[in-house]
Amino acid sequence: MKEKIGKAAAFLVSAVMCISVFGGCSKNESEWSYGQVAISGGGFVSGVYSTPEQDVYYARTDVGGAYYRTPETNNMWTSMNYWVSADDRGLLGIDGLAFDPQDPNRVFLLAGTEYFSNGKTAVIISEDYGKTVSVVDVTDKIKVHGNGMGRGNGERIAVDPNNGDIIFAGGRTGGMIKSSDGGKTWESVSSFPVTSTQNGNGINSILFDPASAKDGKTMKIYAAVSSKDTPEGNLFISEDGGESWKRFENAVNDLMVQRMKLDSEGDLYVTYVDQEGPWNCSSGAIYRYNTDGTAENISPTSNPFGDIVIDPNDNNKLTAVTSNTYEAQPNGSYGDKFFTSTDGGKTWTNIMSNMTMSTNGINWIEGYAIHWCSSLAIDPFNTGKIMVNSGNGVFSCDNIWADAPEFYFDARGIEEVVPLDIISLKDYPLVSAIGDYDGFVHEDIFTPAERHKDQIGTTTSITIAPQNTNYWAKVGGDASNMLLTYSTDGGNTWTRITNSPEAGKTFYGGRVAFNADGMILLWRPENGTMLYWTEDFGKTWNASEGIVGMDAYIIGDPSNANYVYGCGKSAFFISEDGGKTFTRNSSIAPSFSRICVDPTKEGRIFFANGAGLLLSEDHGYTADYVQGIKSCEAVGLGKAKNDGDPLVIYIWGMTQEAEKPGAYMSEDNGKTWERINDDEHNFGGTGNGEFICGDMNVYGRCYMSTVGLGIVYFDKNEK
Repeated sequence: MKEKIGKAAAFLVSAVMCISVFGGCSKNESEWSYGQVAISGGGFVSGVYSTPEQDVYYARTDVGGAYYRTPETNNMWTSMNYWVSADDRGLLGIDGLAFDPQDPNRVFLLAGTEYFSNGKTAVIISEDYGKTVSVVDVTDKIKVHGNGMGRGNGERIAVDPNNGDIIFAGGRTGGMIKSSDGGKTWESVSSFPVTSTQNGNGINSILFDPASAKDGKTMKIYAAVSSKDTPEGNLFISEDGGESWKRFENAVNDLMVQRMKLDSEGDLYVTYVDQEGPWNCSSGAIYRYNTDGTAENISPTSNPFGDIVIDPNDNNKLTAVTSNTYEAQPNGSYGDKFFTSTDGGKTWTNIMSNMTMSTNGINWIEGYAIHWCSSLAIDPFNTGKIMVNSGNGVFSCDNIWADAPEFYFDARGIEEVVPLDIISLKDYPLVSAIGDYDGFVHEDIFTPAERHKDQIGTTTSITIAPQNTNYWAKVGGDASNMLLTYSTDGGNTWTRITNSPEAGKTFYGGRVAFNADGMILLWRPENGTMLYWTEDFGKTWNASEGIVGMDAYIIGDPSNANYVYGCGKSAFFISEDGGKTFTRNSSIAPSFSRICVDPTKEGRIFFANGAGLLLSEDHGYTADYVQGIKSCEAVGLGKAKNDGDPLVIYIWGMTQEAEKPGAYMSEDNGKTWERINDDEHNFGGTGNGEFICGDMNVYGRCYMSTVGLGIVYFDKNEK
């Protein structure tokens, strides 16, 4: 992942931004390197793709950008999206991916997330597998939503296989657009009859028929919209290169199109679902529309079907997968079903009882299903090999036609978890809290790690007592399930706290914190208005005084068990009795909830603030601005370069000279600052977790949260 990539030539076109991107080191490779802490998988991969170039594959995700894999990457997936800025973080939602079949290094991403970046929609273009990109804003024409329902449908963008400069794309709203110059400029296709659908999923699949070439371009194009039981139908065809469109005759209209494929003879295969998915569909079908005008229902069952692939050397050999179906898989989990046919779909074999599943060395995936399947890819160089997407990554099988097909987890390099909390202590591994997957304990950030042993799903907060690191606690749950748990042996064994702080109320989520020696555990539930404390691990609870009605971030002073600090909604609170009572300091009103407390000096606190970076040396009773910083969203501390030097300060923010946010470090208590990222390594900003955290064991290393690129790291390369 640490290859050196040059910049792409710029397009001199209005509304086009050109960026050099990569999955590894920056242009200043001798000083800094960047990457993602190794977890492998953990999020919904919404599409997988093989190409006509051997060992070249693509994948797209719903919140974590897109990935490529080539022989140069040692069969590791590599991100295309480190460059995404904080303002453009919505472009990490990929709603469609296409490549030029004649030139697979040319790849096009249809990107946007409805609730980020003001709904910005863009086509991201690369001529080198995604190493460098150009970004074309098409928001004024269509809108997409990479994390919306139907995100596994596809593809919404397609390249003419006979002319790579011709590209069609479909919006969830706005209709269809076309480019005739390789994506540099776009125009609306006014002849397409549908611009939106009731479910907001819009145009969800476009497919060229390569055999219909005329005068250097493809004539026959299929397009589907995410609807059913509508007068206009849901499947359309153009036979003049997209100039005009008509309803496709004999097409099913009481189900929704999920995906479309063509075999070598031009027959069209369509997988159908009753709802757009990935989690709300319950029935469906597979149809083959033959070139003679006949339609055949070739469904193995009435389940919703995610995708189908046809052996390019033998149209009789088919593999299909369901979507949102739950049947026992070989590892005991419940997930989607796989079927194979060797007679063109006349008969099918459910391979679930014969297939095997392997973690492929990623141990945390043990016991997890292959599920939410909506995309299959078959390798044209080895037609026994398929890839399938899943809600937790990618699975592959190299022998699908064997008596006992062997599936294995194949997500190394795809880092799509959403980090929510992190802890780095001296002489201790890196500990994280993660959306959906609890969190991980990393002895080595370059090796996939073990998950927390008490698995509670989304973990919103985790705490370790700094003076007694055997004491851990974490929290998650939802309105129906209180999930607060603690460990007294460093996370090896856990005990659930079942006694609610208020009888009859189910609290969940929020923030937990120990005071320094671990004798007091504090909890601010997400759905409560009080901060609670316990000295007996939840057998009895008390409400803290003086800190009411706020979504507080709570942290104990590592050097003094009496001091606990609370921060939230532009308010700061101090406790001198371990968190039992608090006093508000109204002179400090930080803009961001997280604060950072120096583990080597009692009472030294950093506050991220919209107007800069605040520092207190007296437990937060007074604070002054650190020079040179005009805004700060997150602050953390890390190991000093030499014994006796001050801890390194890391921030995500802006210096006085900066025009946009970035990552900075100071080794002299904030007197001077060095930018540690560049425009090629923004990672979409601090995302949901809103943290930057220095490593207390490795000088020049820090970690940052993201909206879907996992935990990213910045590493200073020593000369």
